[in-house]
Amino acid sequence: MRVEDFTWRDPVTVDVGTTIVDAAELLAAHGVGALIVLDGQRPVGVVTDRDLVTRCLAVGMAPDSRVDAVMSMGVIAVDRHDEAEDLFHLFSTHAVRRAAVVDHDRVVGVVSLDDVLVSIAGELSVVANVMSAQIMFPHAGDSAPPPARA
Repeated sequence: MRVEDFTWRDPVTVDVGTTIVDAAELLAAHGVGALIVLDGQRPVGVVTDRDLVTRCLAVGMAPDSRVDAVMSMGVIAVDRHDEAEDLFHLFSTHAVRRAAVVDHDRVVGVVSLDDVLVSIAGELSVVANVMSAQIMFPHAGDSAPPPARA
């Protein structure tokens, strides 16, 4: 599988000059936990719902402060064509739950650890259904299981 197989969400981005309150409203409106912070078209950071709580609310920062004051610098990114193993390695080595998905230098999505788990669980469910069908309905030439007794 490739990274793009786990990427369902368009990125929600903000400019470096966006206020904290506007960033919080965007998180709520889009139902996401992180925003990619852009300087022009270049990703320069990430601000999460947790950042807004621990770096803003907890220290009494003014709501009209800019997100670039509280964002995590740098963006952990993975190319959309990379293999899933590359994504898993990125999550484990950087201890992050989300990564920007890029196509060259352009951010085209966001993938979270939750997205990966949901996708893999869906795949496992399909495999389990196939296995169940094969157990319940043997292939031609297989002897039928004995009838169930009540």
